[in-house]
Amino acid sequence: MRGAVYVAYGEAARSEAVESIASLRAHNDLPVFCISDVKLDIEIDGCCIGFPGGKGARWAKLQAEAFVQDWDQFVYIDADTRIRCDITAGFDILDDGWDIAMTPSANQDDDAFWHIGDGEMSATLNEIGNPYPLQLQCGMMFVQRNEQTEELYARWRDEWVKWHDQDQAAFIRALHQCPVKLWLLGRPWNGGAVIAHRFGAIRRRG
Repeated sequence: MRGAVYVAYGEAARSEAVESIASLRAHNDLPVFCISDVKLDIEIDGCCIGFPGGKGARWAKLQAEAFVQDWDQFVYIDADTRIRCDITAGFDILDDGWDIAMTPSANQDDDAFWHIGDGEMSATLNEIGNPYPLQLQCGMMFVQRNEQTEELYARWRDEWVKWHDQDQAAFIRALHQCPVKLWLLGRPWNGGAVIAHRFGAIRRRG
């Protein structure tokens, strides 16, 4: 079984999620699960309201795979997105034997960790032993449920709680510790013609 997972904390994020889910359903027949602080103004197939832990949306995002254990595959999608077409090809990549399919960030080289604090950035680069790692955009990820991705998510959570900041650097460290078969999608899948990404829209609406 396949489905889509969202996280929406705060009024602006919930409004964005409602529009994103509507755009997803316009082109795809997928069940939707959302982790949120308040019920969304749209009917969905499953939800968790008021996820405990006190760490907010970022921590909830890292629990995505734990909430959809009945699904063989899922796509995590940020709330501030609009799905423009059928996204079945992302799942087909997983069927071909890949564990995760996601898009590299537009920010690379010196700009790769522009939004990460200096302490975490230095620790990340030292740990992975690469001053210019490929920066991955975690706002859209197709995930195959298996032992490898479950372990990756567990490591991702462990790494995130060390700094309690953004999730991308923690993901890079987790991936370094727990490699998986990762397929790189093109820009249209996260910020383009397939999945448009309204970066910053939640902050603007909030």
